[in-house]
Amino acid sequence: MKRVTLSQVAEHAGVSRATASLVVRGEGRISAETRARVQQTMQALGYVYHRGAAALREQRSGVVGLLVTQLSNPFHAAMAVHFEQTLAEAGYLTMLANTFDSPERERSLIRSMREMPVDALVHVPVSTPAHGEPEELPAGYWPDLALTRQPRVDTAWIGQNDVHGGTLAAEHLSRVHGCRRLVYLGGPSGASVRTERLQGVTNAIEAVGGELVADMAGHASVRGGLQLAEQWLESSIATDGVICHSDIIAFALMAACRQRTGHIPWPIIGFDGLEESALYDPPLTTVTVGPEEMGALAAQRILALLEQQDIPREQRLDPVLAVRASCGCSSATKGQTQVEL
Repeated sequence: MKRVTLSQVAEHAGVSRATASLVVRGEGRISAETRARVQQTMQALGYVYHRGAAALREQRSGVVGLLVTQLSNPFHAAMAVHFEQTLAEAGYLTMLANTFDSPERERSLIRSMREMPVDALVHVPVSTPAHGEPEELPAGYWPDLALTRQPRVDTAWIGQNDVHGGTLAAEHLSRVHGCRRLVYLGGPSGASVRTERLQGVTNAIEAVGGELVADMAGHASVRGGLQLAEQWLESSIATDGVICHSDIIAFALMAACRQRTGHIPWPIIGFDGLEESALYDPPLTTVTVGPEEMGALAAQRILALLEQQDIPREQRLDPVLAVRASCGCSSATKGQTQVEL
């Protein structure tokens, strides 16, 4: 069966091919009646818009690439959902891929997206770059935007104020719960997010005469969290409070503690603000800017770049601390949100 052409659609709808083309692309000042007639004809004839051919003609594909380190990370999943929803409302498709925090895979995926091509790229940079800067990394070739981790090239970036976030967590544990020997668990070694959070934690605990007695790097995944929890519980380092790089790691640590001892021996705070954190037992105290907010904002920023509008080169969102029971707070303080230090 031959493919239905746009010219055939135009002929059956009684309009010019140019008018039919405008309807297909959602452009032009076309009356509602004409637009509806063309769309009904398209459906009746089984016409399928050939986006690839249109991309060649218009040098625009209507597709935006999104690279995250791992979609199984609930923070990235929630961020991706709201990114995709916001772009879809503007008529764009999202091409999503995982780098698994591999610089080689990142390089390969960016090369592939250039060849597709996509109109723009949003990505979470890998924590450890390859030797030298790969040519495939974005550097003005297309509209591009980095998320969460600071980029290694000159591109716009949206993240959270992670020094502030680390300070929020450590100050709450030290001032409210009297903690003086803190531990930081998780996060990929070398990632800017982890480095800045550790800076905030260290500054805050040392300000009250305490110390960060240990920090252990590890993947922010369910498996990585369980491995990290077991590794920490095998250690003999004395602590009175734990800050986890992600809510998933905090969940894993609390589960491992219960399995071993039947209880959770220290206050625990996570990062990410996942919806599940409020449902866990005990509900998790967590630092967050909200993955939903970051995903939607990233989409808005890339849409602005596609329209050749200026956007901030760097934007740090201020996190808040959602106080719940995992840190040992009473029912009177659960659910409070602390914004200021």
